[in-house]
Amino acid sequence: MKEIAKVINVSKVYKTGDTTISALNPSSVSFYAGELVLIIGPSGSGKTTLLSILGCVTYPTGGEVYINGTEVSSLPESQLGKIRLENIGFVFQGYNLIAPLNALQNVMLPLELMNVPAKEAKEKAILALKKVTMEDRMKNLPRALSGGQQQRVAIARALVSNPSLILCDEPTASLDPSSVDIVMGELKSLVSANKCVVIVTHDMRLRPYADRIVYVDNGNVLTEEPKSEYAH
Repeated sequence: MKEIAKVINVSKVYKTGDTTISALNPSSVSFYAGELVLIIGPSGSGKTTLLSILGCVTYPTGGEVYINGTEVSSLPESQLGKIRLENIGFVFQGYNLIAPLNALQNVMLPLELMNVPAKEAKEKAILALKKVTMEDRMKNLPRALSGGQQQRVAIARALVSNPSLILCDEPTASLDPSSVDIVMGELKSLVSANKCVVIVTHDMRLRPYADRIVYVDNGNVLTEEPKSEYAH
């Protein structure tokens, strides 16, 4: 399998006055194309820190981060922004859609940031909305969409730039069971398109969808287990 992202001995330490907090102890883990990985652990365990480092949002205190073979942990912020735009899609619990913009305009945003011509950006955004079966709602504002529909628009926005890595932070926490099935079905379809989907979650409903589960506890990446042992 193609390796999409990996961290090697990565750690994150925060200092506040005389207090030092270790959010993530030295950890190594790889993520591959064609898999959906759950990152599970208690609140404050370091899950979101690991996700932020993978997403090139947070610099690690130590260690190395690779995205598609490029070592990114020492790059300046200007270059990290380009890495994020071209390689990584983000899906959040709160959807993070822009309220005054309709679904189509929200999905076009990453392409506009990449200076893709307006006509091409619109065509790609419509195609992305079709992939999550939301093309009939493309003119709707976020407030006119249900939580599940907003999350599907957010997934379309994450995949519109064709990133190889999709990072999700509690994407189903606010969703009812039928919406969870739809949203996770969309994320699994990305895996079948040879992308890597990494989900930080407390939602045990997602276990059956996982190809792999990474456990984080007290700042330590503990184990990786295959789906067969944990899908019930």
